[in-house]
Parts: sequence; C-alpha cells; structure tokens
Amino acid sequence: MSSPRPRSVTLGCVYGGLGGFLSAIALIEALRGWGSLEMQEALRTSLDQVGADLDVDSVLTPLRWGAMVLLVGAIAATVFSFYAAKGHQASRVGLTVLAALAGVTFVFSGVAGVLPAVLAGLIVYLLWSAPAREWFAVVNGRTPLSLGAQPAVPTSTSDPVAPHRRDVTAPPQAPPAYDPAQHAQHAMPVTAQAPTGRPRAVTTALVVAGIGSALGAGLSGLVLVVLLALRDQVVEQYSSNDLLQNQLDQAGVTADQMVTFGAWLFGVWVVVSVAGLAATAWAATGRSSGWWALLVATIVMAVTAAIGLPLGLLWLVGGIIVVVQLLKPEAKAWFRRT
Repeated sequence: MSSPRPRSVTLGCVYGGLGGFLSAIALIEALRGWGSLEMQEALRTSLDQVGADLDVDSVLTPLRWGAMVLLVGAIAATVFSFYAAKGHQASRVGLTVLAALAGVTFVFSGVAGVLPAVLAGLIVYLLWSAPAREWFAVVNGRTPLSLGAQPAVPTSTSDPVAPHRRDVTAPPQAPPAYDPAQHAQHAMPVTAQAPTGRPRAVTTALVVAGIGSALGAGLSGLVLVVLLALRDQVVEQYSSNDLLQNQLDQAGVTADQMVTFGAWLFGVWVVVSVAGLAATAWAATGRSSGWWALLVATIVMAVTAAIGLPLGLLWLVGGIIVVVQLLKPEAKAWFRRT
C-alpha cells in the first residue's frame, strides 16, 4: 500500500474489532445458557427494579431474538473492522453504522452504557477524522489536494505572453521532413487489453462460498436424514433427558415440536446450501449475472445461519466475508468485463 495507514484508522479498527469480538463471545455464552435459572432470576430482578409487570417467560423469547440480532451485529463489526483496516470503503461505512447504532443503544441503557457509548462515538470519530478521510481516498484511487496534489495549471513567474511571441523579421523555416519511423505508432494502433486474471477478492469469495456451501449441504443433509429416519428415537431421547426436557419446558415447546422445527430448519439449510453451490459455480464463469447470483445466495445463507445461531455462526461469518469480497471494486470490475 503506497500510503501508510494513519494511527486513527488503526485505533478505530482495533477498538471496533475488539468490541465486536468480545460482545460476540459474551452473547454466545448468554445464548448457550438461555433460560437457565440464573438468567430467569436476574431477569426477574431487572423487571422488578423498573417496575414492569411482566412475566419472565413472556419476555424470554423476544429477548432471545434481540440477542441474536446483536450477535449478528457484533460479528459483522468484527469482520468490517478487519477489512476497513485494509482500506475497504464499504466496510468502513458498515462499521460506522454499527458503531453509531451501538452508541445510541448504550445511551438508553443507563449509567452502565455511558463508557461503551463514548467508545462507539470515538470509533466513528477516528474513522472519519481528516487523516482517515485522506488515507481512504488515496487507497481507493482518489488523491485529495491536501495530500500534495499538484494543480492542473502550472504556475510560472516568467512573462506568460513570451512563449507566444516570435520574431516577425526572421525568415520562415521549412517544416521538418516526414519520417515514417517517427510515426510508426500511428500506422499500427495498439489496443489495450483489459486484465483477464481473476482478482484475489473474487478467488477468496468463491473459495469461502464453495467450501461453506459444501459443508452446509453435507452436514445439514446428514442431520436431516437422522431426524427423519430416527424421529421417534430423537423424541424419546429429548423426553428422557431431564436437562433437555427442562430446556424444552423453558422454551415452551414439546420434544415432538422441537424435532419438527429442527427438520424444517435443516431442510432449509440444505436447499440454501445447494443454491449456494450453484451460485458459486455460476459466479466462477465470470458472468456479471453470476455476481448477483452469488451475492443474493450468500445474503440468504447468512440470514438462515443467523436464525440457527449459535450453530450457524461459522456460516454467518463466512457469508459476511463473501459479501465484503464481492463488493470490492476490483471484484465488481472483473465481473463487469463481460
């Protein structure tokens, strides 16, 4: 990279990445123990403190969905921080939006959210400070005048009229003889060839999407076959295990309903994974329509992976990486060449 990365960009990306990573770890741990007695007691205490006349069981499900949304945002912030540190403009904007939303959320969370809100505001400031704006402009092919760009019209202290003056008394000079060797380049024009090599961003997107779709199709298909072929045994296992049955009671579902939901979820993952494989193969041909197919398939896969968190964590991270790679300028330019 021709221009060194400013300290403001480095700090903003480090703060955003660490904040997103630590938040994701905390949310995953909370989702793993969701509905436990300790969580119910803490939630009941919080509801009593704010004077809310609500049942704990009635707020567990909405809070779980809210925690899953926050987990998606935390993972996205971690990935965006990594690519923003490399000068990716879309990741910078995405990290800014997530930091701003997090800051507003922390402000309304009380005294405990003051410090995180200040940190979120600091991330936004660092990413959009003057050195950061200049660096992102240079990295993305735009050179601001503040970095020393020379003006288009050169200045001179000499008389501007002098170059146009000539001695009218001097005899006219004959033009030089025509030399074909000096004008050979006009006889055979050379047409510039557009680069046909696949950019690294496209290769990364294809590899991550292909491996993720293949793993998703294989693992989801295996679990789906087990749930369909051994449905009665799985239901009996849930019913006979006190810990699993307690979790089902807290969630308000039966073992049969849980197995049915799992079968539908893994069935959807199989379909989405197969569609991802087809979109990856289509995008590998280099057609512009393949870029759209892979982008849409990846977004759908990321959404379905978010529904299945924490099981879909790996595919959610992979989906974010693929989207970031596809949105890079060199990737879009490569797909537009045909």
